[in-house]
Amino acid sequence: MISKSDMVHHPNAHPSASNNMNRSIMATGKEVVSPSDLGLFLEDTLLELHQTDLIRFTNKEWTWSKPDIDHHTFIYMHKFTGKLIVNGTEHLVSRKSAFLCNPGTTLELFSDAGHETELYIINYDLFRAAEKSETRIIYERESSFPVQGWIQGPYYGIQRIAAQLTADDGPTPHKKKMLMTELLHLLWPQGEQINNDSSEEDPNQWLQVTMQYIRDNYMHEIKLEKLAELAGMHPSYYSQLFKSRMYKNPIEYVTHLRMNRAKELLMTSDLRIRDVARSVGYRDEFYFSRRFRNHAGYAPTSYAKQVHRNIVSLSYPYTDHLMTLGITPCAAQIQGHLPHIPKSLRLPFHAYEPWEQGRQAFLDVNPDLILTKDNAAAKAMEHIGDIAPIITIPWNQTDMFGHLHTIASIVDRTQAANDWLERHERKVERARKKIRESIGQVTVAVCTLTAKGPRMYSTRNFGHVFYRSLQLTPPARIQSELAGKPPGVGFNWISITPGEWDGLEADVLLLAVTSVKERAALLHQIHADPRWNQYPAVRNGHVHVIDWNSWVVYAPFSINIQLDEAVMLLTNKGSFL
Repeated sequence: MISKSDMVHHPNAHPSASNNMNRSIMATGKEVVSPSDLGLFLEDTLLELHQTDLIRFTNKEWTWSKPDIDHHTFIYMHKFTGKLIVNGTEHLVSRKSAFLCNPGTTLELFSDAGHETELYIINYDLFRAAEKSETRIIYERESSFPVQGWIQGPYYGIQRIAAQLTADDGPTPHKKKMLMTELLHLLWPQGEQINNDSSEEDPNQWLQVTMQYIRDNYMHEIKLEKLAELAGMHPSYYSQLFKSRMYKNPIEYVTHLRMNRAKELLMTSDLRIRDVARSVGYRDEFYFSRRFRNHAGYAPTSYAKQVHRNIVSLSYPYTDHLMTLGITPCAAQIQGHLPHIPKSLRLPFHAYEPWEQGRQAFLDVNPDLILTKDNAAAKAMEHIGDIAPIITIPWNQTDMFGHLHTIASIVDRTQAANDWLERHERKVERARKKIRESIGQVTVAVCTLTAKGPRMYSTRNFGHVFYRSLQLTPPARIQSELAGKPPGVGFNWISITPGEWDGLEADVLLLAVTSVKERAALLHQIHADPRWNQYPAVRNGHVHVIDWNSWVVYAPFSINIQLDEAVMLLTNKGSFL
């Protein structure tokens, strides 16, 4: 669909409700922009990844020169000593650095001999919507981007994405575009950083640089003198300043980081104590065992058998899981309905959003364990990796039941999980029977209407209750996408264009919206829209509006509440709208 021409015609595309961003931002790159503006910018923008390169070698000089580059170019120098010349201006580089520039820039890189080099070069194109109607969108090549020049991090997240984009067995093209979008979110400055001149030094950069070095090298010997050198300070002054910010000196921080990584390995792997010790930087397993006992209060051999009750949850679904298992976290991210309310943490909804919660909140609750989804693991490690072991439970590799079993095994509540599953299955059977007796077998479509555009869901998240619990039939195209995939894994949703209903028709339509206060206005709008009015359920008045915030939680306690609501909606025929 996207070519390298300057004008791209995209037929039959649904126009977005948002117009183009102010072009003066594009022209100057100096206007004040907010994180939400990036969403507007990308909403009308197509990304095309052109080329990704990983350059890695040791102890040799290397030169790279690109006059008047043809594409947007991002360079992340993970390990690099030398200079970057931009349009004839020389910049010395001696540590982690990132640089973003627009097409037409002249770039030259010169590495010094005798150093290890690892850098990533990512070329991509942007196409912005220039003309939009109900039948087509015309895209123009965009040569500017609101952010350019030196990027202040976060280097850990940048390196993670760059490594995936340049891997030999890299992700699918669709996944690459998702990673590239996430990368642009990381590069977009937040808050007060937005209007700063890129040449100004971040007053906390010394801390960011040395913390990143520690996270990258904690499994090796780390000397205070090396950290102070990276910070450009005297070792004594650096140690004092570090302690004032992190509430522990650098050596204590490294030790805590090592011990927490060891705890994670002991809880999640079958490694021998000797291998665990070496993985976190201790050659002598007996010395490691003594240090571990002093730190944790248990020998490494018995640590995994301990029951950890003081738990922090960085994911609202995992908060729900813990509550289902009878454990109230000492602090947690909260969304939806819960039987008890733990201390709420102000955490980002998506991984690319800025971390809001300060370290002190975690230090105050003194957790034994931190649970997180994989998309937030990098930020958790960056901010609180020294405070407690962080167990990452992958979100997309399994369904809600898999999450429950995994968490139950970690917190020693396997029997509680089995008991809940038995009760839930009995509840589901009663609900299925009531649905069969009331409405029989109908086709149901489950959609969300948010700023990201209309989506139709499958057997996960919003669709779980209707398709897996109640065993109702999804639209034909959803069924086709699900063929051969495990339930709840492999396919979650598809973007839809109102009016293009082939294979998406259903007898009943569920619409999840972020503001049910606007329910009446939304329904009126949909019924008045000829594109929506072509849809069978809309035409026949079989539409229900549900609260996005209540249905977005894909976890046991919330699923039970959703099941009750679904039965009420579908069996009360008079409630069709």
